[in-house]
Amino acid sequence: MSFLRRTVRRTVRVLALLAVLAVLGLGALFLWLRQATPQLDGTIVLAGGVAGLAGEVEILRDGHGIPHIHAQSINDAYFGLGFAHAQDRMFQMEQQRRLSQGRLSEVLGPLTAEVDRFMRLLDLHSAAQASVTALDMSARESFNAYAAGVNAYMASHKGPLAPEFAILMADRPEPWTAADSVAWLKVMALHLSGNWRSEALRAAMIARIGPEKTASFFPDVPADAPTIINDATGVEPEAAAMLLNRLLPAGSHGLNGSNSWVVDGRHTASGRPLLANDPHLGFSIPAIWYLAHLEAPGLAVAGATLPGLPLVIVGTNGRIAWGVTNTGPDTQDLYIERLDPERPGHYLTPEGSEPFAVREETIVVRFAGDDRISMLETRHGPILTGVRGEATGLTGEGEALALSWTMLQDDDRSVEAGLALHVARDWDDFVASGRRYAGPMQNIVYGDRRGNIGLLAPAIVPVRKSGEGLVPMPGWTGEADWIGQIPHDDLPRLLNPETGAIVTANHRLVGDDYPYFISHEWQPGYRARRIADLIGRSDSHSVESFAAIQRDTTSLFAEAAIPIALAGEPQTEAGRRLQAALIGWDGAMDPALIAPTVFHAWYRAFTRAIYEDDLGTLFPDAWQFRPSFVLSLGEGDPHGWCANSETGAATTCGDLAGMAFDDAARFLNERFGEDSGQWLWGEVHALTLRHRLFGLIPVLRDLTGVRIPLGGDRFTVATASHAFNDDERAFTALHGPVLRAVIDLDEPVTGFFAVLPGQSANPFSPYYDNMVEPWLANRPIAIPLGRDHIDAAHRLVLQPGVP
Repeated sequence: MSFLRRTVRRTVRVLALLAVLAVLGLGALFLWLRQATPQLDGTIVLAGGVAGLAGEVEILRDGHGIPHIHAQSINDAYFGLGFAHAQDRMFQMEQQRRLSQGRLSEVLGPLTAEVDRFMRLLDLHSAAQASVTALDMSARESFNAYAAGVNAYMASHKGPLAPEFAILMADRPEPWTAADSVAWLKVMALHLSGNWRSEALRAAMIARIGPEKTASFFPDVPADAPTIINDATGVEPEAAAMLLNRLLPAGSHGLNGSNSWVVDGRHTASGRPLLANDPHLGFSIPAIWYLAHLEAPGLAVAGATLPGLPLVIVGTNGRIAWGVTNTGPDTQDLYIERLDPERPGHYLTPEGSEPFAVREETIVVRFAGDDRISMLETRHGPILTGVRGEATGLTGEGEALALSWTMLQDDDRSVEAGLALHVARDWDDFVASGRRYAGPMQNIVYGDRRGNIGLLAPAIVPVRKSGEGLVPMPGWTGEADWIGQIPHDDLPRLLNPETGAIVTANHRLVGDDYPYFISHEWQPGYRARRIADLIGRSDSHSVESFAAIQRDTTSLFAEAAIPIALAGEPQTEAGRRLQAALIGWDGAMDPALIAPTVFHAWYRAFTRAIYEDDLGTLFPDAWQFRPSFVLSLGEGDPHGWCANSETGAATTCGDLAGMAFDDAARFLNERFGEDSGQWLWGEVHALTLRHRLFGLIPVLRDLTGVRIPLGGDRFTVATASHAFNDDERAFTALHGPVLRAVIDLDEPVTGFFAVLPGQSANPFSPYYDNMVEPWLANRPIAIPLGRDHIDAAHRLVLQPGVP
């Protein structure tokens, strides 16, 4: 017994010691990670002198963590912004840089190898380096000054640059360059694009169900749109579309959406223009946006920036104000290239045989072997075939698939347009800045102190020799080649309309009389109509009334679909109870209501019943909201969508609308439980934010995460899109207004902004998630121009040391 007691006591002591060591170790780790919190007060002398910094830079941070940067020259102000971005978002910036270069796997291992292969194929970083060379001297100096600020922080900060670097045991980042900034703008353009996926799906549907029925599924698409993929490749179109959808990144193209509007003084209490904007992107921690204010002789600008770029994307310079929404142009085409059977390493063109440009790439994969790939390029762009295993089934023998995209050009000077906005004085300056803009194409709304309002949609939009890029086309004939671009002076623009108001919400930008093709993939106009209606209810709008419009959760789409839902006859008691929940409902996507949950469950079931049988294996990729198509069936079904193509049953759309309630009841009971009290829209549609790294660790997940019951849906002004075709995440909010802005051009000109969740990416910072409540309530935070209105909580001075 004595031996047993001694053994027990010894074991207890060992466990106690281990516990103490664990506590001490965690404490030491905690203290070490806290060193990643940047210095916000005092003076930092940048030892040894710093290239790019000429004089003293003062960074005042207000109580929300927003930096107000004051410098003695414009480029010193950009230096200060680079320093501030790096202080609060260095790991995010490094992650973005590695994504653009196809180098994520060097840190994250095999998990990101496929992403790296695709990004190496696009070679955005090389295009960015060429673009920097093409910039005018002034712009290049500004971007170099910004990069110098980033590097100055990395050189001066002692300890981890961010907690993530320490946890991942990653090397200290390489010096930042101007090309790293330009490359990130190209990645954002990629994120906002995606019509290549539509090309593959459309071609496969034409082959499966015919051009006329396919055209009814894609409103505004010509019924005689050609299909080449079947004849040209000899590959089963359905299989090709499925493979292509796995090959190409989905991004959030299916969820894209943003709102902006501007009114002139006839509609405001001040008599001056008022502008609102809420760009929609994926919800994330850290935030995508970063608020900042820069002042220097010849420069005063405030608004929302993207970490990694010295540009105010949404903001004001005191004379003008601007906001953006995605236009959604067709700037990507897929070409089927035919290999030259007589000359290996060559492909056919209208002028004869040409050699592939070959680039050898080595992807370093942590915890695994290196991945060596030969990348090929044609006159149309990079070859997709061979980059991933799935691509081998996309083309027939002796063929390959190439991608054309406007943002792959080497002379892209889009960033010059952003810098020009910072100092633009009027409409003429604003329009002139767009001449240097390649993309991503945006509807940029405008207001100025003189009372003018306007819109410009600049970008490089291709003009094709024939066709509209709706499906993959043969590359060897030249018949669908790009032969130019829409002239800048012919791009959509508008100045001082008679109504005194301009609204953009990703809906159709031009009429049938517009002489050039931009897109067939406009968003439906529900948000735009709701915004216009709410604007029209007052001629004395203010910052507060615009913020209230941004909070609006009435869905005009639901309002239009309810009559179809109520006209059907459910077959079960549970289905009838669900249908009854929509009687008298006005389409308000209020988080405290059950009706929105019932509606969206019904609509998912209804759309599945309409076209799952017709599309077969294509259905998962095609299963999206499709409001224009679905609502058109309420007026008739000439193509037989609602008849069951598998069983031959002559069901009508009304029959399917009723039975969809029965299916929705089963789904809600299985997914959320039989207690309908658990079906509140705000709960099933909650926004759950997880830190990209700490969210993977159970102990840290809740400590570093945010959960918010959320109203709205894809079609409300307060947008909160969810993954429509994902049963497990059926209603989870994924995409929405991560930035809200209202800019008042009255004196003093002031921008009001809210971002989610905060300025800092560091969980140890008080500014990590401090903007959640202001964002949710849409109580935007004022960023005034000038120094006198700043209530500084921190003051940091950067001084160049002796060289």
